Amino acid sequence: MNIKIIIALVLSICLGFSSNAFAANQGGGNNVMVLNLIGTGSGEVRLVPDIDDDGNDDEATCFTVELFNAKNGRWLGHADDCLSMIVNNEGSINLVGTTYFYLPQGTLITRGETTVQPVTTEIITPATTMTHITGATGTGNAILAESSGRFMGQTGTVRLSGMVDMSDLDNGNITFDCLFVIALD
Repeated sequence: MNIKIIIALVLSICLGFSSNAFAANQGGGNNVMVLNLIGTGSGEVRLVPDIDDDGNDDEATCFTVELFNAKNGRWLGHADDCLSMIVNNEGSINLVGTTYFYLPQGTLITRGETTVQPVTTEIITPATTMTHITGATGTGNAILAESSGRFMGQTGTVRLSGMVDMSDLDNGNITFDCLFVIALD
């Protein structure tokens, strides 16, 4: 049991260093946000901005979860993580994630191609046992034009690293513990 705690501590320290290094490389603190989506959401089909360039909004299954500032742990409100164009390749899942962050300064909407893989070892968090690891990154702009407030007209990159529990997916529920590192230009 102690080895799991030590490994978790080392990973937390490494994540902290990598987040700080990333922020330094992107020009500093005010333009980098590290947001944490935590909680269980029930899937609800909604429309998201056009994904396939046909000029029409596209359907996605959206999950509303709590949103925290990962740098200081403060509760910020909520986020909607909307999943579409889901392809299951023998347990490995590819999808397009459109995430709405409802922040005091406005709504920030990001999009990225995401990979979801089953865990190869048991991962237990304070909330649940996680069944999958998820991640996404890209080199192009990941901020959608439909963002509002301070985020209107912004461009930037987004990196997602997280864990999800999909054991209750048959009932439409997913539990999230996902970190988003957002670097605005």
